Amino acid sequence: MSFLQEFQVVVLAAGRGSRISEITAGKPKCLLPVGPKPLLWYPLYKLQKSGFYEVILVVLENQKAEIQLALEKSDLEIKIDYFTIPDTGDLGTADSLRLIYDKLKSDVLVVSSDFISDVNLKGLLDTHRAHNASFTSLLIHPQHSEAIIVPGPKSKHKPERDLIGIDEQTNRLVFLASASDFEEKLALPMSLLNKHPKIKMYSNLLDSHVYVLKNWVIKYLKNEENFTSLKGELLPHIVKKQLVKPPEATNTNQSIINNNDPGDIFSLAKEDDLELSIRELSSFNDHTGDLKGPYHGDVIRCFAYIAPKGSIGVRINTLPAYWATNAKIIDYWNKVAHSKELALKSSKATISSTQVDDKCIIWENAKLNEKTSFKNSIVGSNTEINSFTRVFNSIIMNNVTIHQKVALENCIVCDGVTIESGCKLKGCLVGSSHVVPEESEHTNEVLTESDRLMEF
Repeated sequence: MSFLQEFQVVVLAAGRGSRISEITAGKPKCLLPVGPKPLLWYPLYKLQKSGFYEVILVVLENQKAEIQLALEKSDLEIKIDYFTIPDTGDLGTADSLRLIYDKLKSDVLVVSSDFISDVNLKGLLDTHRAHNASFTSLLIHPQHSEAIIVPGPKSKHKPERDLIGIDEQTNRLVFLASASDFEEKLALPMSLLNKHPKIKMYSNLLDSHVYVLKNWVIKYLKNEENFTSLKGELLPHIVKKQLVKPPEATNTNQSIINNNDPGDIFSLAKEDDLELSIRELSSFNDHTGDLKGPYHGDVIRCFAYIAPKGSIGVRINTLPAYWATNAKIIDYWNKVAHSKELALKSSKATISSTQVDDKCIIWENAKLNEKTSFKNSIVGSNTEINSFTRVFNSIIMNNVTIHQKVALENCIVCDGVTIESGCKLKGCLVGSSHVVPEESEHTNEVLTESDRLMEF
């Protein structure tokens, strides 16, 4: 006998990192170094500690081998079922779920591979269970942090904002849109205000891209091929459908709802008769102030779980987010890694330098030669740094070679870079495989293989 899982977990790791292409060129975004671990390790470890035994990991076909090798070398115990999608074209998050439709038999917990958090997922899952929600979204209060200056040309980084409307009494998610869709004023339909008179609008909550979806939502998505994005298209569509009443039967023997139509959202969202009977016999109601029944009779119900204030929650989808999170990862570690021991310096690294402070993180097979100096920096695997070089407040990725008498301050150096002797770089981002010529001096620049500055 086989038992159906209550939740299947899907981790989406096929993103190309187009918003941070300066540091993801030639590298899976999910393997960017964040402190002592690749980015993808954090959500997988969170799921493992939350009691999940296996996940479906969606990756690009041409990146699977590299990602699999990196995870096999980690200390993760969770079972990973890799699902590859074509690396041609531009597939969105909804496309990824549609492609794995045949694997999804239960309700689905969808997690973004770029999410780092200490939030207990039990609150999210319990909210979904309690209301038999169509979908439930995890939202995070903004992190309070000082302004940061990231490597590269000085420019203002304008964060994207969402407009999120939540019924204060019920935690129903009743409005979801990008703030960029509205120029000055936001007009809510009267039908929404009549139904939910106490709506609190948020413009600063972080959508974590962590969602719990009923299985019928996956079935609906399978047949609605116009949706490419979960956050931008499918979920706002379902939120709006809460205001629409399903067609009523024309008589007792015939319904105008086509129950055989897999694309009909109301036939898919139809509740179990037993559940409806139990609710009718109980005194439960999710709201007060009117004579309407539970959930106003809605078969489509969207909910939000707002994590407690002070929770850590960040998505590594912008350069400022990546830079700031690496700066704080040691402070975050005990919470996001459940007090797992933090190994600042790999036992497989060769560290001949006597000047490596206690805020440095050194990956395996890194080689730090004598007469070098390091402060508050990350040095990736298979990277060699030669004598009379100093590295302050910088991120050095994998397979980098830094020759003698180099000075780096507030820099990001990507995979495969070579920095020749005598260079001085301050506030710079050096793109993958770039060679910085001998005695070069650069400040607040992006250095790429074609020596082309890039706008953020």
